[in-house]
Amino acid sequence: MAQSVTKEAKVIARHSMVYGLSNVLDRVVGFVMLPVYTRFLTPADYGIMELIYMTTSIISLVIGFGLEAAVSRFYFDYENESDRKRVISTAVLGYGALTVAITAVLLPFSGFFSKIVLESPQYSNLFVVALLSLATGMILPINYAYLRVQQRSLEYMITKVAMTVINLGLNIYFVVFAKTGVYGILLSNLLAQLVFVVIMNIRTLIETKVRIDYAVLKEMMKFGLPLIPSNISAYIVQASDRYFINHYDNTTMTGLYSLGYKFGTLINQFVTSPFIQIWGPRRMEYFGKEGYEKIFARIFTYFCAASLMVGLFISLLSKEAIMFMADKSFWSAYKVVPIVVLAYIIFSFHYHFSVGILMKKATKYMAYTNVANGILNLALNFLLIPPFNIWGAAIATLICFIFKAAMTFYFSNRFYKIEMEWRRLIILFGTAFAIFFLGYNIETGSLWMDVIIKSGIGLSFPILLYIFRFFDAEEIKRLKFIIKYKKLDYE
Repeated sequence: MAQSVTKEAKVIARHSMVYGLSNVLDRVVGFVMLPVYTRFLTPADYGIMELIYMTTSIISLVIGFGLEAAVSRFYFDYENESDRKRVISTAVLGYGALTVAITAVLLPFSGFFSKIVLESPQYSNLFVVALLSLATGMILPINYAYLRVQQRSLEYMITKVAMTVINLGLNIYFVVFAKTGVYGILLSNLLAQLVFVVIMNIRTLIETKVRIDYAVLKEMMKFGLPLIPSNISAYIVQASDRYFINHYDNTTMTGLYSLGYKFGTLINQFVTSPFIQIWGPRRMEYFGKEGYEKIFARIFTYFCAASLMVGLFISLLSKEAIMFMADKSFWSAYKVVPIVVLAYIIFSFHYHFSVGILMKKATKYMAYTNVANGILNLALNFLLIPPFNIWGAAIATLICFIFKAAMTFYFSNRFYKIEMEWRRLIILFGTAFAIFFLGYNIETGSLWMDVIIKSGIGLSFPILLYIFRFFDAEEIKRLKFIIKYKKLDYE
């Protein structure tokens, strides 16, 4: 089993590093532009932009039919490469046509969305651009799913980098030189996506051939249909707090919370997303083989270790990072970052726990969980945001993500037993919490000294894990071999 885990961990690590770099570069636009955004946009503008993005994201979940998840699931139902490619071409053609048609119907309602979401019809032009961007952005993930199931991570990264460069250039032009504000940011995203949806669709359809299997499309939509209320409910948990903050306070506070939330979700970009992009398809292929339960448990432990390590650095250094990157009017956004980081680490657990539900194609249980979680979140936002504002929003998110992970574990475990390395997980989380509380409130009066001290405290995490006997004998042996090999190679 040890050899299988090692082999699988190496494959996951190799591809995850590429996907991780892709995601980081994909987010470069947002973070490179952050000093620009916070100087050319007010916190209120930032809040408006976030509310528009969230509204179109909710719409995308309604018209999405969970097709991206269905592509990965149905692709491995076939052994023949021709049949697998037919699944991809069916998704691109069938889903692409459906998305374009629905978007065309929605465009005349741009003024309505502006009035409902932002309490004024004056932002309807922003919603027009955002809806057009939605149409292009909904088709791209199918192409990316195709690259992932084929483990073409390098090609995936090159595509992402190219789109990032174009998007970044357009952002700089429209925001800094044309001074078009939020409209320019939305337009940049639309133009960049439009270029690549054309290029990638042509490339994918050349490889898979232009063909559509209506029976397969029907099955994929049937698979994804229960995911619509499920995904909407899941997104309510991630986004509804911004609407509540905007209603009970204003767009300025919404903008501050949105910035802090963006930093908190970096854990998703650095660890969860790249990991699940390779492990998601591979676990379907690996499921049911001899010893898979032990391998799944060990992979989960490694994932938690990586998440907590990265999460510690984000939480400890969030204040300094925001002070360095953003205008002073945005600095208070750092306060919610640690809670959001913890919430998203726990949120990521459902990707691991859901394997039994997915293998049984029992997606209704995901719907049950997410709908219940969405209702819980709305209730908590209603109760906690008026008295505690952004703190109430962050705590409500944390509670709901704990609920989601627990319910997913419960339902999935009924189909296939989920094994966990409980002793090692307790050591991981206990050590991480201790380090966080030790270093979070350090303040010397010097920004760079705070960064150095907090970074040193964060780097003590693996050392303390070794002291607390987190690593087993085989892992220590491999670590010593790697250190010795690198030392000889250096000499």
